[in-house]
Amino acid sequence: MDTLAKRSIKHCLDMLAPFEPSEASLEEGQRQFYRLMVSIWQGMYENPEKYLVFPDPYEKYMGSRRMRAARRKEKEHVSDSRESTLRNTIQQAIQFYAAFFFEAGLASTEPDQPSGGMIIPQREYALVLERMNRFHGAEHHAGRYERLAECGVSIREKDGMVYIAHETLRQAMDGALYLCRAPESKYKWMNFLRLDFKNAYAPAPAVADICRTLPAERAALVRELEAQLSGMRVKARIKPLRGIVSDFKWKVEYACQGKNICGFYADNSYFMLCIYFNSHENINRLAALLYGEDRALFEWFRDQFPERLCACPNNRRVFFGQEPRRICGLSNRAEIVSPDREDVERAMYVMKRFRGLEGNENGSYTGRKR
Repeated sequence: MDTLAKRSIKHCLDMLAPFEPSEASLEEGQRQFYRLMVSIWQGMYENPEKYLVFPDPYEKYMGSRRMRAARRKEKEHVSDSRESTLRNTIQQAIQFYAAFFFEAGLASTEPDQPSGGMIIPQREYALVLERMNRFHGAEHHAGRYERLAECGVSIREKDGMVYIAHETLRQAMDGALYLCRAPESKYKWMNFLRLDFKNAYAPAPAVADICRTLPAERAALVRELEAQLSGMRVKARIKPLRGIVSDFKWKVEYACQGKNICGFYADNSYFMLCIYFNSHENINRLAALLYGEDRALFEWFRDQFPERLCACPNNRRVFFGQEPRRICGLSNRAEIVSPDREDVERAMYVMKRFRGLEGNENGSYTGRKR
């Protein structure tokens, strides 16, 4: 059954970095920790309940009459605290195992040479457990620690210290500690979740690292986008992932002279290209320009703005020819979902036309016709 839980667990596996050690001398410990985490997520995917991840409450609620009615109002901002709590409970249960190793690694003073494990002062370990207990569904944590033990992880106390090791993967905790001891940055947790040993100590990931997690056709679209932007003074800004379950997609924004001009959201099964216009008045202005110059391109442009019928104060009305439409005035962006290569070319022409970066104010779209 395709549940949110299973989709989220699969997403964790899809978002992992390909295994690459930071250096040859550290490869074995990093490989062992990579192997341990992949085995946990694979086992969890096969049997979520065994890992104390419970899909049914969310699935039953989403199938209720109330949620079906809410989905019919998809053009409105629908806030449902119950749905949010159930979703967060599942996703935090999935990430519990990675979070435990992360918190323990941050608290560890040094590796234990005989066991190959972490050493944590008891008082610091009590704080680790306290932080873990802030998760939704903390009443199931005892069972999750038992699951770790069944996976070969031992947690024992001796002389005021706590020792965490793996019974057979004796160097696995070295891999965890390498990630935990990376310099503080907004990407540190993301690199730990993705088991990105190669880039853990880099200041930021690169767009090429993102492409390695995407299907070939989506990676090709990103490369086409960057080719279209070449020659412009554009900087890519990658938003760090706070999680790698199914709600978290790569978000990249391209900025020029301090303003975001375009960007994309992407994961293994989704791709959306965005063009930013700063205000709804700019959308009106460009729509009028395209309407007079290229009717086919105008119609394509019009179709890239999702309608929002919410009553919030940021709702704005724009005009496409004589057709009014309500959009979100906080984003003021075109959203091109599942684009092909010609959509990327159209989007870049429209963006450059708006930004005045092409130098041909009277040009028209001349991309390939299909």
